[in-house]
Amino acid sequence: MELLITAHSLPQPNPEQHILGGICLTQEVVNNEKGTLLQLPLPLLEQKSSLRELFLIDATPEQIRFSIPNGAVIYSKTREFVFGHIEVEQHSGIKQLEETSQQAYRTMLQLCQDMQTFNLLRIWNYIPHINAPEGMTERYRLFNIGRRKAFNDYPQVIHDHYPAACALGSFDNILRIVFLASTHKPHYIENPRQISSCFYPEQYGSVPPLFSRATLFSQNHCVTLFISGTASIVGHKSNHIGDIQAQTRETLHNLNTVLTQANIIMTQEQMEYSYTKPWILNELNCRVYIRHPEHLQIVRSILQQAGIKQAAYVKADICRAELLLEIEATASHFNHQFGNKKTA
Repeated sequence: MELLITAHSLPQPNPEQHILGGICLTQEVVNNEKGTLLQLPLPLLEQKSSLRELFLIDATPEQIRFSIPNGAVIYSKTREFVFGHIEVEQHSGIKQLEETSQQAYRTMLQLCQDMQTFNLLRIWNYIPHINAPEGMTERYRLFNIGRRKAFNDYPQVIHDHYPAACALGSFDNILRIVFLASTHKPHYIENPRQISSCFYPEQYGSVPPLFSRATLFSQNHCVTLFISGTASIVGHKSNHIGDIQAQTRETLHNLNTVLTQANIIMTQEQMEYSYTKPWILNELNCRVYIRHPEHLQIVRSILQQAGIKQAAYVKADICRAELLLEIEATASHFNHQFGNKKTA
């Protein structure tokens, strides 16, 4: 099995590792022509020297690019993994947004099917002006309709399990879908404090968002946890409207609950790795999306008090207009035999 590792800074050169892909938060360029990197189209709220989420692979990836109507697809693939992103120019109009979302997702799912990487591990969605009204509805709700239609067209890829995902509002006119998929199946995690996104009531739109709260991906030498965009939601309701401190603390509660569920799976599955420590909050690498930049200091202080030190703070609109922040995270555990060899 090929080994996929997450890294949040560029490691020392290793001839056995290559960059499959990643998301960059600055204008820094990684000198690796094989990797597929997306420059995140959102403004940073603080300056750091290195703000990247990289996926390293111990196989040489092949990069492919092709055009689609009003956009392009770039992806890197190996025998067992694919990382890519789809960018499509997106204008106003109910029909246009729904169709754009559907076609972008169909393109992604067709790629996964063609390469037999039938297991989506993680999707990042960056939707222009996500909370803006469109006709009698909201742009995010139209995006959800298009996504659902595409998922329905590819049951052999989705097979009733949705990947970890996030959906953030960007400020230009480009719809961006970023994805990571594998030939190997992950564990899909839900949060018992929250209703599964598949069962949200119609007050959030005629079609619900479709994602798992996290995916846990096991390999021979490491296991990686991908946590979806997480916010101040209990059951299906947004909590603490207008209170950034309370929303931040509720979000941390939800993150801790997801970590508990991941630890339960690790125990129940009796995974064959030599792991001794449970998942904990302070090992997470977080991307923190904040609606109002003036909330940065409050959010950062609460997260640091909770033990979160590895975080990038970004301005973005959140999928619900009343939510003030959203946190996504990644973490990896390595077994003892591999511990001295890891570079992430």
